Amino acid sequence: MNQHYKSEQIIHSESCRSSILFFWLPTKFKITNRRIMVESKNTVFGVLPIGNRSENITYRNIASVKSSSKIHVIRLLLGLWLFTGSFRLMLSPEFFTLGVIELITGFLLLCHCSKSKLEIISNSGRSTEIEVPFIESKKINKVTREVNNQIINF
Repeated sequence: MNQHYKSEQIIHSESCRSSILFFWLPTKFKITNRRIMVESKNTVFGVLPIGNRSENITYRNIASVKSSSKIHVIRLLLGLWLFTGSFRLMLSPEFFTLGVIELITGFLLLCHCSKSKLEIISNSGRSTEIEVPFIESKKINKVTREVNNQIINF
């Protein structure tokens, strides 16, 4: 991601968390006057990093760039059910540990139910999607605006 052409200038650089809880797994964007570079970590179960993924996309190969937000309804409902049901279990001394586990699982599902997504569609129809937590949506929108500005000016 550090290799640039001599005439290439960095217009904007942004770093987003891939997850609310796992802050050590950032997704980095570099927008230059020629291309957008995206670097993220490959993970096992979304927790343990096992490598990285990087992609360089030139503006002449980009058909469209869009950002969107989405709520995963299944995660939301299951998270609410587990989170609220855990209090009933925690009142019982025999099931207190199970209640704490259920509380944590429900909380994690609630934290991950709302996502923002950046989608870059190439001229060939191939799409690159990057999902980040809802609290990073302003950064994703800013990256989308900057890339669209560069595509227009290219």
